[in-house]
Amino acid sequence: MSLIRSKLFWKIAGLYVLLSVPAIVGLVAALQTRLYADAVALHEQQLQAVLRESVKRLCDAEDAGSAGEEVLRIRAGLTGGRRVWLSDDRGFDPAGRLQSEFGDAVLASVLRTTAATGTAVRYVRPGWETGEVLATGQRFSMLGADWNLVMTSPSSAAVEASHQMSVLLLKSATAAWLIGALCMGIVAGTIVSPLQVMSRKLHADVRRDDRGDMLLNVSDRGDEVGDVASALYQLEDELQDRIVSLERAGREAGASVDLLTAVLESMIEGVIAIDREQKLVFVNPGARRLLSIGAAIQAGHRLYEAVRIPAFLETVEESLSVGRMRTLEYRASRESSHHLLTVIPILRGPHAGAVIVVRDVSEVRQLEAMRRDFVSGVSHELKTPLTVIQACTETLLSGALEDGEVARRFLCQIEEQAERLLQLILAMLQLARVESGSEILHVEELELGDLAGDVVDAFRAVAENRGVQLMQQGAATLAARADEQAVRTILSNLVDNAIKHTPAGGEVVVELRASADGPTLVVRDTGSGIPEELLGRIFERFYRVEKDRSRERGGSGLGLAIVKHLCQALQASLTVRSRLGEGSEFTVRFPRV
Repeated sequence: MSLIRSKLFWKIAGLYVLLSVPAIVGLVAALQTRLYADAVALHEQQLQAVLRESVKRLCDAEDAGSAGEEVLRIRAGLTGGRRVWLSDDRGFDPAGRLQSEFGDAVLASVLRTTAATGTAVRYVRPGWETGEVLATGQRFSMLGADWNLVMTSPSSAAVEASHQMSVLLLKSATAAWLIGALCMGIVAGTIVSPLQVMSRKLHADVRRDDRGDMLLNVSDRGDEVGDVASALYQLEDELQDRIVSLERAGREAGASVDLLTAVLESMIEGVIAIDREQKLVFVNPGARRLLSIGAAIQAGHRLYEAVRIPAFLETVEESLSVGRMRTLEYRASRESSHHLLTVIPILRGPHAGAVIVVRDVSEVRQLEAMRRDFVSGVSHELKTPLTVIQACTETLLSGALEDGEVARRFLCQIEEQAERLLQLILAMLQLARVESGSEILHVEELELGDLAGDVVDAFRAVAENRGVQLMQQGAATLAARADEQAVRTILSNLVDNAIKHTPAGGEVVVELRASADGPTLVVRDTGSGIPEELLGRIFERFYRVEKDRSRERGGSGLGLAIVKHLCQALQASLTVRSRLGEGSEFTVRFPRV
């Protein structure tokens, strides 16, 4: 049944029918013609043999009567519808009777031909016969006169013999054609069957091992089908290797895409990819955050639908037009927020367009401003004592050395300014070490109460000279994990600042608190206080709330910056509360022990 459904089988069968049927029909027709011609020739030979035998018998007749009797005997011995006539050239028999059959024009022409030539053989259709007959005649001498013996025989005998041979030939041809069809089917089956097996086994739902076994079995045939199976087996191996390679490449590409997507989505910079028509292709979360792009804006939207900043859009348009990278720094809608835009065009390929990178450079600009302020502050802080030292030196060199009292006063000023320079440089070096991480901290468990007592004792004389009451309150003992020298520096700077900014009659309190969040150190004063709008800047380097008065008090402007960085290094929190005219409170909370 599988062969019947095979298109290739029916193509082979159709070709067999197309070639064999015309060939067999032509062969049968040619053989039938040849058989008919042979049957007619045999019929003629047989009739002429009978005619010659009859003539020989008539030649032995002694008189006309015996000749007539012999004709009757010959006629009586004829079979198969044969007829015979004996007549002279005028159509009379030996008894002198006229042969009425010779009145037929066709038969008369045979008689005339015989009389004229001696013999005659032709097929005629006499009026008294329903079919075609073979008429033959021979002229001979009998009883001293010339006579004509004419004999006819129906052609049906020859036709019948030819028909029988044709039927036999047709049956033989049909049998041969059927045998050929059977052989064709067997041969076609040997070709189609393995191809059908290969076709079924090569479907995707068949396991590769089964396909390989089948192809190996078919390849053992040793013919062209086997060669095809062998080639398919090799192609299967190559295809499988190619598929494995493509799958591996696909996985690697997918992993690369996933990695790239993860990297882009985790970037704090905003990244936007657009096509040549400025339609969004990709927007990472950083871009949505920096440019305030809502979730409704997705790939396929126009860039101007996501970003409404004219300078931004103009820069992108210019970059796409000239085909070169363009940058733009602009102030975002948020106060004091600066963004740096970089547009990188992609000129060729199926993904032509541009990649837009947006970075928040607010902190960079702030650091640059701080650097400028730092340079300006350092220059100013160094310039003032150096100017005083230079002026005192010039005065001394101009003759003030002769006056001992004046010279002593100027030398004291030089010493004071040199000490100020030294403290400033030491503070800058310490701040640099803390900021760079090169300050080595030895974190260990220490007693804050003892350390606070040491600092209070160290600054008690300074406070008394300024008329400020310095005291320690809170827990007598409080343990914390920190670096002793770092905590001493933090507390010393906070106490020093508090004393300097507290007028006479005020007080400075160092308080130790044991809280659930961790051991806490508080330095509180009743000084001038800090305006609320300046609280965020007091930890900047060289920043002073009251610049002139701070400089008069001998402050370097680096103390609170050092405190902030040391607290960060110790993982301690630093907060400040202050009200103008009422004083300030600095709180340092260390990690829980």
